[in-house]
Amino acid sequence: MQYGICLNLTELLRVGELKKLPKISAAGFTYVETNAASCADLENDETGAIKQALEQSGLKCSRACVLFPGTIKVVGPNADNKLIKEYLGALMPKLAALGVETVVFGSGGARRIPDGFPYEQAFEQFCACARAVAEAGKVHGIKVALEHLNPRETNLLTTVGETMKAVRRTNHPGCGLLFDYYHVDHSKGELTEVFDGRDILIHSHVAVPGSRLYPAPGDEDAIRPYFEVLRKCGYNGSVSVEATLHEGKSFEENLASAFELLSGLAGE
Repeated sequence: MQYGICLNLTELLRVGELKKLPKISAAGFTYVETNAASCADLENDETGAIKQALEQSGLKCSRACVLFPGTIKVVGPNADNKLIKEYLGALMPKLAALGVETVVFGSGGARRIPDGFPYEQAFEQFCACARAVAEAGKVHGIKVALEHLNPRETNLLTTVGETMKAVRRTNHPGCGLLFDYYHVDHSKGELTEVFDGRDILIHSHVAVPGSRLYPAPGDEDAIRPYFEVLRKCGYNGSVSVEATLHEGKSFEENLASAFELLSGLAGE
């Protein structure tokens, strides 16, 4: 498998923290998953600086998440297809310039269904938007992974099953499923549903269930089911840590502990 870290490269650049990248590489990770929406206003010289820092660290930026900001609504009466198309037309070349191959469509605020708006209509709007993303990405070799979120973050695509349905309804070769271990409702047996989406599974996120912390020694029992599911699915793709750092531990310590645990469990 390939292991990466979710972080905002645009933000790191602008606060002078790209020096963190070599630390990620030194811990064993091979890529970063940046914030896509924050790339929308990147200037050419900023893109160049990020690319240079990535090359010097030996990392790739093959994944991106947070496709839409909350200010762009993709469902409901305020969904604006023209605005969505213009946004994607400007964003995709910037993501491609950084080397992004898969962009994650989570964006809970952008896809939240307004009160009183019909669910089925919102679902179809979302799938149409996902199709538009896949089409816009196709020109640049970028696929879109639909992400299930928990009900605290949005009210559309809040289960693995609902998200698999959206991928299949979107019906585009450039659209697949993201399995996020943190967002799974373990009390409802959602892990078993992931196997039914093994043919469309193209990316994955991991964090410690409940706390959303970086995996660390002592979390083996909490994380082991995640890898058991991936093995059952025959998945050997990208795994991004999308998590909160442990207080009292340095950035390097969080990275080293996470990589050691993840790579160890994957090799069982």
